[in-house]
Amino acid sequence: MSLQTNLKGRLRNTSLPKSHGLMPVFEAVVNSIHSIEETNNITDGKVILHINRTTQGSLDLDAKSQSPIIGFTIIDNGCGFDEANFKSFETLDSDHKIDKGCRGVGRLMWLKVFGLVEVESHFFDVDDKLKKRIFRFDDKSGVHGEKVVEATYEKSGTIIKLLDFDENFRKQVPAKGQSIANQLLEHVLWYFVRQGSAPKILLEDADEVFDLDLLLQEHMHASAFLETITIRDHQFELTHIKFRASVNKKHQLALCAANRLVKEESIQGKIPGLYGKISDVSGEFTYTCYISSDYLNQHVRSERTSFDIAEDVEDMLNEVSFKDIREAVLIRTKEYLQDVLAENVSAGRRRVDDFINNHAPRYRPIANYVPEELLIVDPEKSDKELELHLHAQWYEVERQLVSEGHDIMLPQNKEHVEEYKERLGDYLRKAGDLKKSDLANYVSHRKVIIDLLQKSIERLEDGKYAREDIIHELIMPMRKDSVEVFLDSCNLWLIDERLAFHNYLASDKTLSSMPITGNESTKEPDLLSLRVF
Repeated sequence: MSLQTNLKGRLRNTSLPKSHGLMPVFEAVVNSIHSIEETNNITDGKVILHINRTTQGSLDLDAKSQSPIIGFTIIDNGCGFDEANFKSFETLDSDHKIDKGCRGVGRLMWLKVFGLVEVESHFFDVDDKLKKRIFRFDDKSGVHGEKVVEATYEKSGTIIKLLDFDENFRKQVPAKGQSIANQLLEHVLWYFVRQGSAPKILLEDADEVFDLDLLLQEHMHASAFLETITIRDHQFELTHIKFRASVNKKHQLALCAANRLVKEESIQGKIPGLYGKISDVSGEFTYTCYISSDYLNQHVRSERTSFDIAEDVEDMLNEVSFKDIREAVLIRTKEYLQDVLAENVSAGRRRVDDFINNHAPRYRPIANYVPEELLIVDPEKSDKELELHLHAQWYEVERQLVSEGHDIMLPQNKEHVEEYKERLGDYLRKAGDLKKSDLANYVSHRKVIIDLLQKSIERLEDGKYAREDIIHELIMPMRKDSVEVFLDSCNLWLIDERLAFHNYLASDKTLSSMPITGNESTKEPDLLSLRVF
């Protein structure tokens, strides 16, 4: 049965986020690498990615500004568009080069971002004669204008021009060649760290040339370390890389498919001590683990911007989830970085201990019930962030206590008396420590209020004192009564603890407005308390 393909319809149904405007360009570079590999001469291989910009006028008012990018040209000395490669290009979803992870949809990505593609390619035909093939590619006519003529060059190779850059994608692409070169290096990094070598790859931007070999040397802090792990019967290859601290990167996992970067995930703080830049004997660095696997190759989406992998799956299924991958890789990351994380771990724990000792003693009683890794934080956390973190742990301990309280009166199946007594004792100890925490919080809160009062009654620099309403609001909100405010928002104990025991309390309200007086006076007592015995 013959099926026809509507190119425009296929493009309409092909997804590519606007933030991925460079993806088709980088895929063209990967295609060039594959083409060079087919020549079996990778050491002499060369790929040039040239950035095409609009021509600046003679009056350049801002010498530092760069003219807009209008397209790209990719030049390589690979095998070219021979008959097999050209037939594959004309066939959507071709399985040609499937062993390299190719999906046969890369050319669709070109037309999602660029209006026109022009190709000029030298190749050896079946008679081993050098020929030149020329053709164009767009969404209106597909592949058209194809001609095979006599060669005008002495070696095989291809020139691809990506023209008519879509404005919606263009405005989200970095303006500087340096930034594009850095992103290209990340996309093809596997070819540089694999066993073997990568062809020479250059990025040209006007009079600037960026050599990816030199860029890699500038970025690499140390040699890459490779290892293989097994997750649910599937093998995953890990490439641990330390980047120099000068590279603007965060600690992350980088999931790859078909030797290309697909998805990055920050792991800042996911391992105790992994905060900001870390150091070894050679200086500061940031860490990235590149993850590749046949499993990832099989589950990457055709546009290679994401994976068809669930965040989590039921244990009964043998599918690998992102959670499985993350947990397994972080174990290896922790092992790989254990020596350099030790100082950060110590500093993170000291930060928590100092904060509890000096600012938040309420958390001391419950610290024994919090997992150690949750008491190791980024030393740069603000007091507010640390308070929120510790409060979350306090709440979790309280939640556990409530849950245990429901079960404590029911002995578990086959539980001996001594085991039950031990469980009951543990519960009571935890309950006691939580009450100590509440008491510490109560005392700490009062100290803060007293400090605020002390500050409020001091003489100011101009010789005057603070306004009365500041002090008044500290004791009880003004122009309110006990019907309108909660006792928790008052600090009546600053005057007399007994004020907490009242039937009615008013603050700075007229006597006529109080329901207990029956008085028409407009006088406003600062505080009025009534207690009926």
